[in-house]
Amino acid sequence: MIMQRFKEAMIAKEPYTTRWLTYLNAWDNSLFENQPAPSYKTNHVSNFIYASIENMRPILFDKNPQFEARPFTEEAMEYCSHINTLLDWEWERSGIQEILIANSIYTFVLGTSIIMLKYEYNDRAKGGVDGEVTPVKVSPFNLYPDPLATSVEDAEYIIYADYVHVNKLKNKYPHKAKFLSGSDITYSELVNDRDENAKIDNQVLILEMWCRDYSIIEDEDGNKKKKYPNGRVIISAPELGLILEDKENPYRTGRFPFFLFKDLDVPFQFWGEGEVKWLLSPQQQANDLYNQIIDNAKHTANMQWIIDKNAGIPKGELTNRPGLIVRKNPGSEVRRDSPPSMPMYVKDMVETLKVDIEVISGIHDVTRGQTPSGIQSAAAIQALQEAAQTRMRLKVQLHCLALSALGTEWYDRIQQFWKFDRLIPQKIDESQLLPQMELNGAEMVPNGELTGNEPSYNMLRISPEKQLKYDYAIRVNELL
Repeated sequence: MIMQRFKEAMIAKEPYTTRWLTYLNAWDNSLFENQPAPSYKTNHVSNFIYASIENMRPILFDKNPQFEARPFTEEAMEYCSHINTLLDWEWERSGIQEILIANSIYTFVLGTSIIMLKYEYNDRAKGGVDGEVTPVKVSPFNLYPDPLATSVEDAEYIIYADYVHVNKLKNKYPHKAKFLSGSDITYSELVNDRDENAKIDNQVLILEMWCRDYSIIEDEDGNKKKKYPNGRVIISAPELGLILEDKENPYRTGRFPFFLFKDLDVPFQFWGEGEVKWLLSPQQQANDLYNQIIDNAKHTANMQWIIDKNAGIPKGELTNRPGLIVRKNPGSEVRRDSPPSMPMYVKDMVETLKVDIEVISGIHDVTRGQTPSGIQSAAAIQALQEAAQTRMRLKVQLHCLALSALGTEWYDRIQQFWKFDRLIPQKIDESQLLPQMELNGAEMVPNGELTGNEPSYNMLRISPEKQLKYDYAIRVNELL
């Protein structure tokens, strides 16, 4: 059943997979560099796709997000700042900022990047704690949603497919170690960065299916209820015919633990769209015209020689050396053709394509920090910069909404799984370090002096019986 759903989802996703590989190759230049061409033809590439995307990413991650815990009850308002501090600490502890920065390449190139939010336990007896919320990067190539799904929330199932080393599986599932054996990779799209010439014989295809299950059971009193009210998780090695795990969704919200960050959210479509889809055509045309201009310049500076066979000039004797003296047989001809001049509309078209790319991407000179010619006023430049970020503001809003959903689920993981008090570093407001002022005669003077050794942090105790017993909706403020 799992393999059947995996193949159905793979067929439905095939058009995206094919396009995504093209988009990635366009971003990293390999699509243009690997074009077959004669050695004398120019293959110059000015990659405006890469330049546009790399100008978007710093804007998105210029600042860390500011979490805002919004309480559902009046009693919870007292601890809003504690929850904000907790989430700020979790953000740093988990290193999710680095994960999101790396993932943003997929966001802008393919249109979608994915974070899987897990809760992984540690061994408390060995000095660990209850466990930690763990964000995991998931490649869009490895996620296979229900073909009819338009979002994670309305999907009947989502399959996370990946290859795992057989020894890792044996350590994780020792009771099934004797049934586990590795082999070569069958579905290369799951490991699209792998060297195709590499010999690999120790990998196991793992399908982790998160699904809805509407099975009904009866309790001891004869009442009917859902067997899996929060959904079901089945982890299988289909090529070996093994079910490694079959359990209820461990997260009480019942949501599948996948969070999508989209560049452009398309209605009624599970996957977002990226920048390359619209930039690819003008980029290819610009490449062609650039190369034609360069080839024309080469031909102009080094035109072909036309020589009669009986001219008596040995092969290779004619060069572009200044002052070259050509000795030929009488009555024969040696000459060079004058090339036709490059039409002006070719150069004009290159500039037009560059403007098209700026209009499509929304990245203009002022966005890149270049001062427009003829404008000296600081207020005018600032107004232009704000106007130039109009398109980016929409992308930032989508990013903030995705972070808000991630933050709300993150807090719910903490609420559900933290069983013991924890100490969280809390930065001290520098104004609190200033000495108290007191009246001395007619002047206010400080009572005590700063030593320079005052702590920058104190420890905030987070307790399941105190702060975590209240519910909050987590929101992320605008980053621009």
